[in-house]
Amino acid sequence: MTWKLCLHGVRVAHPETFTENVAKLLKLTVKQGKLREKEYGENCSARYRRHKLTGGPLFPFKVRTLEGILLAEARLSDLRDVEFTYSSGQENLVKSAVHKLLSGGDGFVLAEPDLKLRLDALSGKAYPHLSGDRGWLKVMRQELYWQALVISWFWHLLYNDPDNKLLVRQLRVKIRRLRSCLVFFKEGLPEETVLRWQALFREDAEALSNMRELDVAALACQRGRNTAGDGPGSSSPLQDVILQLRQKEQDKFFTDSCLNLHTVILAEFMLWLNGLPALSLPGFPRESGNRYVARRLGEWSDKLISLNRKYPDFSNMEDLHRIRIKVKRFRYVTQTIELARLPLDLLRQLKQLQDVLGLLHDDYVNAVWAKGIALQHPGEEALQQDIQAFLNWQSARSESALALVPAMWESFVQALKENLNKN
Repeated sequence: MTWKLCLHGVRVAHPETFTENVAKLLKLTVKQGKLREKEYGENCSARYRRHKLTGGPLFPFKVRTLEGILLAEARLSDLRDVEFTYSSGQENLVKSAVHKLLSGGDGFVLAEPDLKLRLDALSGKAYPHLSGDRGWLKVMRQELYWQALVISWFWHLLYNDPDNKLLVRQLRVKIRRLRSCLVFFKEGLPEETVLRWQALFREDAEALSNMRELDVAALACQRGRNTAGDGPGSSSPLQDVILQLRQKEQDKFFTDSCLNLHTVILAEFMLWLNGLPALSLPGFPRESGNRYVARRLGEWSDKLISLNRKYPDFSNMEDLHRIRIKVKRFRYVTQTIELARLPLDLLRQLKQLQDVLGLLHDDYVNAVWAKGIALQHPGEEALQQDIQAFLNWQSARSESALALVPAMWESFVQALKENLNKN
């Protein structure tokens, strides 16, 4: 089977010699392509040249570059792609070429090689889903494939705008969503390899954790001051320290990492995905996507229903944290995988439950940061008083939220049981 892997140049130092520079890195020769113009529906078009890169005896696969412009909904964007076309079994050779390409000075992201699909995405259209009648491996590959493309693009957005706190939150959610879907589909895949990908994506998400946690803590400080009647533009000693720590975490992150480090991980993940039909475990049933998803969703639902027997004490924050992770993972999967969609009423209950559990977890983490800051600044009286006031406000908020959990959990579990019985 033939596959394509496409890397799109987003930060190119010398665009006028893009193809020549790629050929030099890969030690190939350029064969110039003709100008092409294609229309893909109303207000979507592409104008580009596709060049062949040849002459490498160690490259049994095809390498091409595309240079031009894309037009989507009256917006122009540059097209500078490196496209690898390869057959099953050539993944390691392509991986070596990708490493060489990403070792250069230009920044790349993963991109959809099908220009029509890419233009659709630029126009705000969702990635097309496969029919549930197809095999579960094909369904899984496509569900994970488009998420990897989105994550790669969001890494680019964040590196372009490092002060954007919303991008930190969105990217962290998208990485966690991909991890949740990978766990959902892992039955029937090589366990050791799946665990390795889970660990790599966990590292990516955790690299953003301190920035995101400090953003949440700073926002909680402001809300606490607003509740106390202080002006919306005012700050506090605790909030000032938190914002200083946040800036240090940001500086450290962008000093120690770069876009291509994330791109190479996602490119290797894509190569693994493309090779999955040959890697599935022998003897695993050839289920359709519909049957696989329904079976796995039933298993996950049963585990959620039994959670309160495993963690009966809703006042235990560690237990609540474990429940929150399971609930969040369930929600990511049922909101992302089209074949796993829940009824709207049940999905609404799931979101409300996750929101309350998330607030309780945020308050717990905020308290850890605040107490740590208190230990680091023992002699600053104004800061110590502010920390204590913040902890008292959070404690009252957490008690109110915690009182809601048992009834919300019972209502959600009952609705989940009813949904299981219907199916």
